Amino acid sequence: MFFSLSVLLGSAKFMGELTRKIRQPAILGEIFAGILLGPTVLGHFRPEWYFWIFPTTGALPIALETVTTLGVVFFLLVAGLETSLRLIFRQGKSALFVSSFGVIFPFVTGYTAARSFPLFLGLQPGANPLIFALFVGTALSISALPVIARTLMDIGLLRGEMGTVVISSAMFDDLVGWILFGVVLNMLGSNRGPTVLHTLVLVALFVLMTLSVGRWLITKVIRSLSSHVSGRGALLGMIFTLTLAAAGFTEYFGMHAVFGAFVIAIAIGDSLDSAVAGEIRQIVANVFAPFFFCSICLRTDFVSNFHLGMTLSLLMVACVGKILGASWGARLGGMDVRSSWAVGIAMNARGAMEVILGSLALRAGLIGEPMFVSLVVLALVTSLISGPLIQVLMKSKISQTASASPA
Repeated sequence: MFFSLSVLLGSAKFMGELTRKIRQPAILGEIFAGILLGPTVLGHFRPEWYFWIFPTTGALPIALETVTTLGVVFFLLVAGLETSLRLIFRQGKSALFVSSFGVIFPFVTGYTAARSFPLFLGLQPGANPLIFALFVGTALSISALPVIARTLMDIGLLRGEMGTVVISSAMFDDLVGWILFGVVLNMLGSNRGPTVLHTLVLVALFVLMTLSVGRWLITKVIRSLSSHVSGRGALLGMIFTLTLAAAGFTEYFGMHAVFGAFVIAIAIGDSLDSAVAGEIRQIVANVFAPFFFCSICLRTDFVSNFHLGMTLSLLMVACVGKILGASWGARLGGMDVRSSWAVGIAMNARGAMEVILGSLALRAGLIGEPMFVSLVVLALVTSLISGPLIQVLMKSKISQTASASPA
């Protein structure tokens, strides 16, 4: 187990640093590391090494799944800490239009495509077509906040009007997307837990209580700990304790643990010191998250399960729905044509969130490996193209920002 984890972490960090060198998010390198270590490369050319390092039977797969589950839960903790309710409310009309149209358009296009061509898009035999269509619509609605923020930061647009609108809209889209996905997972396994109606009521109560009374209590506790306890250990311990408790609570009433981690992190985020948030980000990004993003491709052969038609169709539906929806919302919000298209392209970056949704749906038996491979390719392609396309559209504004910044 220790040797397997060391191979996973070392390979993920090595590939992550390589992708940073070409100004791409480390997450992409961590996913590529999993592809190299999985049946696509290592398992194909050296199957005896692959099955020795990552056996499919015994206790090791259970241990790896435990570590990777913690990785994805803590990654959603970091994503939630970066979601500011104040920023969402402050942006007003522009963010409202971009976030609303950026969810509705891709959801409708994804749902319609999946209902019209379910087998072509990878509906599993025996799976419910309605639940599958809802999943596809949800998966195409969500954005990748960390990837978007990193892309805008690298090209110098994060602090401007476009950056704040995009970030606040992506925050809202992530919140809505995870709520929808939690409901879809509950519908998939509703015979094992509360009904969908009960889950919706519990979700609404959980979100409202956590983001109102819970947020107020957490702020009080954080201030008390900061003034009475030396060092940050107690505060870090409290944050991870709350995250695990919220994850367990949402898992108990029928939604996935990642949703509880995401919501509790939003409640914590606005009152947390940036230095503490930075420490959490470093711990998760460099230790826990690489385990998850590297491991998700360990059991999937990306060559034998690659379906060109499915992948191209998914890419077209995803990009058209997201870019058109978010761009139209930006225009209605008062932005110029170039900035509106740039907003749509920025919101189209899926990154880690798409991969997380795909892996959870694959585990739940809702989709097959070809659909999962297509979702991973979608995440990689949309993340890779967003930066260069925005730079072309916003070349003049990027130049003005660069000339105005101090040397």
